[in-house]
Amino acid sequence: MYINPLIKKLERKYPDGGRTDILRLDMNENPGGLPLEFVETIKKQITPEFISTYPDKVPLIQSLANFHQLSVDNIAITDGSEMALKYIFETFGKPESTFVSVFPTFEMYGVYANMYGLIHKKVDINSNFDIDVDALVDCIDGYTSIVALLNPNNPIGRPFTDEEFKLIADKTKSAGALLIIDEAYHYFYQGTQIDLLKQYDHIIILRTFSKLFSIAACRIGYVVASPDIITMINNARPTFDTNSIALLFANEIINNKQLIDTLINEELQGREYLIKWLESNNYQYVYGGGNYITIKTKSDAEMVASRLLSEKGIAIKTSGYDILKGYIRVSTGAIMYMRLFAEALQDIDK
Repeated sequence: MYINPLIKKLERKYPDGGRTDILRLDMNENPGGLPLEFVETIKKQITPEFISTYPDKVPLIQSLANFHQLSVDNIAITDGSEMALKYIFETFGKPESTFVSVFPTFEMYGVYANMYGLIHKKVDINSNFDIDVDALVDCIDGYTSIVALLNPNNPIGRPFTDEEFKLIADKTKSAGALLIIDEAYHYFYQGTQIDLLKQYDHIIILRTFSKLFSIAACRIGYVVASPDIITMINNARPTFDTNSIALLFANEIINNKQLIDTLINEELQGREYLIKWLESNNYQYVYGGGNYITIKTKSDAEMVASRLLSEKGIAIKTSGYDILKGYIRVSTGAIMYMRLFAEALQDIDK
């Protein structure tokens, strides 16, 4: 039996199960989720006829086009932005070419680079958690097929400036490479590069409904790009790759400005509460613009994470990256959840 050697060599890590009945602050989800009344209203639309029918993306595509003031030809909806990445690497990733990103970054970039036979050029984030943009630009050459910038980067690293985006856009254009700008954490960090699509035809903007929009369980995201790129992505995807319930929730969310504003304000208030608490309790922390804060613990970080889960029922993230040894990462949310976390951390991290 033949096995693709690139797939065979992959070493994958998947989240542990058993995340029910705990406060989940480990995967950058919204710990409170959507308002119950909103969810119940949507559920009433899920009839037997609704779930017996194949999904229809057209309403959401139109809503997103209106939302961004773009054409429907600029939008592709995918089964989470993670699946968009798979289509992108499958379509635009030339085997044995280079893929350039900062490191560490969202781990699926490296997974897909390896899956499709690209060589991952990593520009390490320095000890001050800064990004050497000049070094990144120097890595882009005629052998590069894809460059990815997660803005702000996850798990660590500052946002890029408009000038840096322009510099990298120019370099990727001249090198004949595709530029991915991953805006998974937009709405926490308001900067966007969608306007660059008016100047360049080799850029992809990624967005997700898993973070602020709070429907990670539905697995839905979207691509904003030139019509030619959108056509290629649609050629790569299955006919029906996004389920109707996800499409329904996403369409209702994107058309509900009051809900979006409420979600933005709840997270912002909670984040500001936690940052103020950390400062008043003499914690070192790093915040770069997403819905997560990286905190240097006073005692062993792995022990703190383990006890938070076992004794307090709070899941937070630690990292195997050397640059993040001694740190924990906590997802931010409404004040009530940040207060629970702060009280638990104060009790354990002595």
